[in-house]
Amino acid sequence: MARALRWLLLSLFLLLFCSCAQSFLKRGTRGDPSSTANHHRSRWFKQRLDHFSKKRSRFWLQWKDIFLAYLLTNCSLHEVKEIERNLQSIPEGYGKANLMSRDLSTASLRYLSSRQALADIANFRTEIARKRGLTKNKWVTFGGSYGGSLAVWSRIKHPNLFAAAVSSSAPIQAKLNFYEYNEVIGKILSAHNSECPKAVKEAFAILVHMLKRRKYYSKLETEFMLCEPIKINSPKDTAFLMINMIRLIDLFVREQINKFIKGEPEEINIDNLCDNMTDASLGSPYDRFTKIIHLFLKSKHVDCLSASYSDELEELSNSSLGYLRIKYERQWLYQCCTEFGFFMTTDSKNQPFSGTPLRYFLQLCSDVFGPEFSRDLVARGVKTSNRYYGGFNVNGSKIIFSNGSNDPWHRLGITKDISKDLPAVFIKGEGHCADVLEQNDTDSAELIQAREKIFQILQKWLKQ
Repeated sequence: MARALRWLLLSLFLLLFCSCAQSFLKRGTRGDPSSTANHHRSRWFKQRLDHFSKKRSRFWLQWKDIFLAYLLTNCSLHEVKEIERNLQSIPEGYGKANLMSRDLSTASLRYLSSRQALADIANFRTEIARKRGLTKNKWVTFGGSYGGSLAVWSRIKHPNLFAAAVSSSAPIQAKLNFYEYNEVIGKILSAHNSECPKAVKEAFAILVHMLKRRKYYSKLETEFMLCEPIKINSPKDTAFLMINMIRLIDLFVREQINKFIKGEPEEINIDNLCDNMTDASLGSPYDRFTKIIHLFLKSKHVDCLSASYSDELEELSNSSLGYLRIKYERQWLYQCCTEFGFFMTTDSKNQPFSGTPLRYFLQLCSDVFGPEFSRDLVARGVKTSNRYYGGFNVNGSKIIFSNGSNDPWHRLGITKDISKDLPAVFIKGEGHCADVLEQNDTDSAELIQAREKIFQILQKWLKQ
């Protein structure tokens, strides 16, 4: 298979879109080509800042090496990360001044959208094909997660430029209230131990009850090792604390839902979570959950757990680019607030969590980006995205949709064949983007078969 894959890819340029290495997530960094033209010219690709403006547009510079995985013999996230690491070895000061003179203000972020990203992709493919004499070659878009969505939409919107698309764990349907995410987490816990999600649900119910009564605040602050005192009558702080608790549970089941996340302590696993949560000798479900909190903090070498919404708001509102290690939470939140929703609420009875309603996330949009980001604006953005891209009603051909049953994002993806030219590959027991990870001796039979199926379908299409 490896030899056949090399032969196949020699006739292709492969665009590998991965959410971990998306240069368009930095679209707020508006570069001036003239100021950086002498620095590694071959590694930059000039893109219009606004592809849809009739006025003369400014330009920004995109890392060509990250955007294009050229003649790969293995389409893996690992190789793209290696490219990214190599690029970070540039001389001290190069690019830094440029970053420091820009920002991620709400005004700058207006250029950050999936439509602009698709225009970037189409322009990149057209210009590289022209410059390198590859106009007759077939191009295939590959992507995982949000990058998978872009791969699908690139094929749908530009079928003349891309011969096919392969998406992994790609959300296709935008959804304001994505409560299904936590429903899948509950099912993963239940599959591991049917009593585990029941204990988690009871612990969360007790915690929510205690947060409504000031007399329990001191007890909660001590037993949950909170960094700050709980604010009285503060729904935002309460919801933020509950979100942190849910994220903590997610980390314990990470191997089931996100296998490409590395470096977590060995103690952070689903066995420890469910063994503790179902051990009646440790006390009530609330008491057992405090043990989980302590285990987590100890393994992470962290002294306390954050419970301050204002601190979170301050971090998300920071629009500075005065450092090279940029976090992407602000940019992704902006796209959620303007295009996709994807808010992982607890507004469902079919999951073990509680305390984070949709209104919390809508308020977060408004608090971070401004009062104009109202519920109506956010909801309208989600509807517009589904109308423009089609949502579950995919209108296209030669697109492969791969998803894992343990990946919560599969609930917004395509998991059943739509037609022969729109096949789905649903992988039992696998998590987020599992099929684009490096092959491993421990890979399940289902995962191995899924990769082979994707290859065979793509090979057939490209021979047509």
